Amino acid sequence: MALDASIGIGAEVDYGTAATALVGYEGKSDSWKVSREFIESVGFRAGLQTARADRRTIVNMGGEGELELDLLDVGAADLLRAVFDKHTVTEAGGKATHIFETATFSGAPSFTAQMVRPTVEGTRVAYKHVGCVATEFSLSADLKGAVGIKVGFDFQDVSHTKTPAQILAPAYPADARAYDWTRVALTLKRGVASAPVDASKLEIKADLGLNTDRRFLRGNALKRKPVRAAVPSFEGSLEGEFTDATLPLYEAFLAGEILGLTIDLAGLTPGTSMKWELPAIQLTGESPEASVDDLTALKLPYRILDPGTGEPAIRVTYVEPVATSPAPPSGG
Repeated sequence: MALDASIGIGAEVDYGTAATALVGYEGKSDSWKVSREFIESVGFRAGLQTARADRRTIVNMGGEGELELDLLDVGAADLLRAVFDKHTVTEAGGKATHIFETATFSGAPSFTAQMVRPTVEGTRVAYKHVGCVATEFSLSADLKGAVGIKVGFDFQDVSHTKTPAQILAPAYPADARAYDWTRVALTLKRGVASAPVDASKLEIKADLGLNTDRRFLRGNALKRKPVRAAVPSFEGSLEGEFTDATLPLYEAFLAGEILGLTIDLAGLTPGTSMKWELPAIQLTGESPEASVDDLTALKLPYRILDPGTGEPAIRVTYVEPVATSPAPPSGG
């Protein structure tokens, strides 16, 4: 294991212009990979054996990466800014209250992601990915440990260095704890009635509908900033026991009812919390499943929909101490 590996992201003022400060995240995998393509020219030529060495040109196609981590009750604001279309923050009583929302137009900035990979000899090599734009994300919770979040990024370009002075030091929160499954509570709203729901597994997945291949005849191969080109897709699932209390949910699925879902996460760091509000979800199945060696289970996949009332399809309220809330740069 590379104990000195690190990953940090920082919001860019302009797409593709490297950020000068990074927030550190405790990533669980290294999936940041560059992509290259070759343009090859082959034609009739006397004595040709195969494609000539001087007829191949390498093209920089940018690349993709992913941040996979346990969701912390402090310091996750930048990652959520990358995912959501709209972000506002207010400060009071030493706490910062971040509101993240889906919207018609994405105002999310691009980011710089620096992945430091130590060599076997201990040399730190920093790979700086610029023009990172979130294209998808997932949130998951089950009875196995911490709440997990994954964010997939497209990036424009990457450079690397082993010069210590050129490697940015990521800033980590002074005190933060992971949201674990014991801190998660779910509430379903059916009509005007709201009630807690016992679920053993929760998942939310999103495809943000971005076009990531905006290239033009402009003298270089670098892409323009990805923009929304398709309707975003949000879906999820709940799993739990099939009980008298969950039977109405199966009936709501059959009737095509629109429900509301709220996910509350209580932080262990004093004064911290997170709430996910989904005002309009529609269950898409399935039938309960009996078993010869376990309790009867009910799986409830669902679509997250636009409520049509002006409310966002997803709103996240994230409260953390002010000291760990870096001010966003101007522009985006």
